Amino acid sequence: MSFDLTSFQVLLAVAVFWLLVVPLLSKTRDSHRAIVTIFTTLIGLNYLCWRYFKTVVPFEGTTVNEVWVNTIFVVEILAFIEVCIFFLIMSRHCSRSAEADEYIQKLQHFPSVDVFIPTYNEDIDVLEKTIYGAKHLDYPDFKVWVLDDGNRDWLKKFCEEAGVGYITRAEHLHAKAGNLNNGLARTSGELFAIFDADFIPATNFLRRTVGFFIFNKDIGIVQTPQHFFNKDPIQSNLYLEKVWPDEQRLFFSSMAPCRDGWGAAFCCGSCSIIRREAVEKAGGIPTSSITEDLLTTLCLLKIGYRTVYLNEKLSQGMAANSVAGYFIQRGRWCRGGIQCFFVPEGPLRAKGLTILQRILFVPYGWIMQPITRMILLLTPIFYLWLNLLPLHFTSTPDLLYHQFPMFLAFALSMQWLVRKKYFPVISTAIGVFTMFRLLPVVISSLIKPFGEPFRVTPKGIAGAATTTVDWKIFSVTSLLLAVSLSGIIVNLIPEYRILEKMQFFPYALFWCSLNVIILLICMLICFDAPRKRVEERFIVNEPTIYDGQEVIIEDISASGCKIRHFFGKRIVEWGTLTKLKVPGVEGELEVEVKNSNAAHFMGQFRNMTRDQREALIVKLFTGKYDNEIHETASLHQVITALFRRALGKDLE
Repeated sequence: MSFDLTSFQVLLAVAVFWLLVVPLLSKTRDSHRAIVTIFTTLIGLNYLCWRYFKTVVPFEGTTVNEVWVNTIFVVEILAFIEVCIFFLIMSRHCSRSAEADEYIQKLQHFPSVDVFIPTYNEDIDVLEKTIYGAKHLDYPDFKVWVLDDGNRDWLKKFCEEAGVGYITRAEHLHAKAGNLNNGLARTSGELFAIFDADFIPATNFLRRTVGFFIFNKDIGIVQTPQHFFNKDPIQSNLYLEKVWPDEQRLFFSSMAPCRDGWGAAFCCGSCSIIRREAVEKAGGIPTSSITEDLLTTLCLLKIGYRTVYLNEKLSQGMAANSVAGYFIQRGRWCRGGIQCFFVPEGPLRAKGLTILQRILFVPYGWIMQPITRMILLLTPIFYLWLNLLPLHFTSTPDLLYHQFPMFLAFALSMQWLVRKKYFPVISTAIGVFTMFRLLPVVISSLIKPFGEPFRVTPKGIAGAATTTVDWKIFSVTSLLLAVSLSGIIVNLIPEYRILEKMQFFPYALFWCSLNVIILLICMLICFDAPRKRVEERFIVNEPTIYDGQEVIIEDISASGCKIRHFFGKRIVEWGTLTKLKVPGVEGELEVEVKNSNAAHFMGQFRNMTRDQREALIVKLFTGKYDNEIHETASLHQVITALFRRALGKDLE
């Protein structure tokens, strides 16, 4: 087959742009980000125009195939709109750290702050970290309040012993929003901060955020990112803990600062601080949706208050421990987002919002992404088994000229805009995996948006995975995998071939092969990797003294530590009870040796006093250490991790 060189013109233009122009651009300059997003959007428009004029309008075939072709094209248009909104958001970037630095230098007045910890059914292993961390905020005028919607006597006693406030209520209406409104009615701070039961504030959280309210009277909310000290189920189930960032980094580290550049940052519920006066003027925390945080931003916007985003790690919390917990959380976000279409405070009906604000706050992605991903899976299957072409096939040079440049430009733009948070195959597989659970939520929410109760994401020991399997997704992915592979095989055998024309078959084969890889990755995610430790370890590498000799604490958790020693051939005996000084913790901690060798011993803490445990929690969780991925993963690292997972080889 011969190709006219003109078929490669657009591909060549994309290559020249990325090899010669993009290296000269800066991600921190809005004009440079706009150049990249506009260029990529134009490449996409070139594709859509070709699709309409050459592969849709002139289509001649059966009525069923014509309906299918038009359906796919409509989905493509809607998906392109979503991509355009994404590129619009990402074309700006905002960093407020310099502002925070300036405000700290100018601070003379410290407004009073109520620190709310709303809770419903979380266990003490989760709550104690948040309570102890909040107690040790470095700020002169604040009060910690545990808002207990579970009316638990043991928690009331714990709060009394810890010296923090405890508030409950008789009627538990409107879930978290109602709990917060009850807390507001019982307190009086000028500002109030919110930390979910599993999020621990850094000691400098209030000092870094309160200045925004003092020097900007129109700021109603300061939102900070949510970071995690444990691995989410995607990282764990694919053995990517050491090479791939958590799934929410794309939003909190890349998209949220860009939304702030457009004045479209929004409250995310936890790790935020809010002006009480603004909420009171808005009539309290809205209760008409299970995503009260987003609606709070919209309610404040329409009365003249802004939400801003300070992209600094000022807290860390717990990601969902299991696939089940992951979907409870994502399902709540999805349903709550769609509810915004129907409530008076939502972006479509709220008065006082600009057109741009309405566009950026419409939860369009929650609806379109699951639909688009399902179409991507079904299109080659429908072609192979039902002989339904997705488009009027013109020629291979046409695909080279219009379609391939679009895919290449989109992939390269994503890599440039969000840096290490996007890897095409892995990111697509994660999206497809979530689609299987979220698509039913989308459909049910559009039909009946209200009536589903607020569900708390299980965290801590209670929410830990114990090698469970999501059999529903596994069954569906297995079926799609079998249908895809058998469709290829059937059409490769002339006497059984279903396809009447084979011109599109090579592309369907490539498409199907990608889908097979994506489905295999989805199947791996279905299996929850067991959590081997009750508490998360932090790498510290701190020197201390043990048995009169210097040793190194390599890593430490709230329940134990790993010590590197220099005793030569002497091995510390298992079961030995010994004492160890941990920097930052008063006195010595009793340690029981659980494992040892010629270079290390691992110990579990025993009989810690309340003060010692509190000090250890504050040391580990309030800002000095983290467990996040900071290095860019290589393709080799990702592939190696996936093969280890597929073969069942342990990481340690």
